Amino acid sequence: MGELLSRILPVFAVIAVGAVAGRFERFGERTAAVLNDLVYWIALPALIFVSVAEADLSAGVPASALLASAAVVIVAYALGWAAARLVRRPGREAHAVGLVAGWGNVGYLGIPLTVAVLGPTTAFAASLTSTLHTALAITVFLVAVTLDGRGRGEDGAIALPALLARRVLGNPVVIGIAAGVAVALLGVRLPAPVAATIEMLGDLAAPGGLFALGILLRGAVGALRESRAQWVPIGAAVAIKLLVMPALALGAVALFGIPAPWGAVLVVMAALPDAATVFVLTAQYRAWYRESTAVVVITTVLSLVTLPLVVLVLP
Repeated sequence: MGELLSRILPVFAVIAVGAVAGRFERFGERTAAVLNDLVYWIALPALIFVSVAEADLSAGVPASALLASAAVVIVAYALGWAAARLVRRPGREAHAVGLVAGWGNVGYLGIPLTVAVLGPTTAFAASLTSTLHTALAITVFLVAVTLDGRGRGEDGAIALPALLARRVLGNPVVIGIAAGVAVALLGVRLPAPVAATIEMLGDLAAPGGLFALGILLRGAVGALRESRAQWVPIGAAVAIKLLVMPALALGAVALFGIPAPWGAVLVVMAALPDAATVFVLTAQYRAWYRESTAVVVITTVLSLVTLPLVVLVLP
């Protein structure tokens, strides 16, 4: 609990600073947009690159762990999308709900928390599981919103395969993951100044995203008060992220017989609250981004209760 509080309380502090700053004209929505672009195009790819590049891929990975991780993310995403469609939310918005329901704070909170709770020997499993969750959730979302936009004038002059390749392979986060995997597989050691520069840029991701979220939080609360229909998909995303997803992970561990420590790592990663990164991505596509700020805050608060309970039932 002490480790959890030490990780979560600064999250609220940075959001609060952003919310206070957002009351002043110079820190309006334009500032949030610039911060969002900084995190999306530079800081987040750098953060993920460092995490992946430092992984020791020679340790071996059980295929069952990869299969179960992928299944849990995809099912949670599908449930979020279905919940939004049931209340007649538009397709792109429904996919944003799916992304929020299936992608937790696997980097900033997940890796250090897993190591603190389960021990340093889980660092590799935590890093790889975090990368897989991130790559899969983003890829599914990018492909889905691209397909949803076809036929309505969106990039209509570009052939679908080329458009998908541009959206997915040209995504900065996907590029960061691919570059990190290449460095890890080749066993390349980056020069110290280069590695330090990338790490410094990566350190901007969490505070930058949270500060931008705080700036928009006041407007998001006002918008939600005016549109109560959004509380159904918000509630569904929260329930799926904090309750359904860890239950799916526990079931997958039992079904696939995932060995230790991979099974426990998967359950912890599945039980994490949402991060500001979901807001960063949804804001880039102007899809359900105000509502995602509410989900980030709600899931982070409730995880103070749900995460310790999940740790008690770890396999």
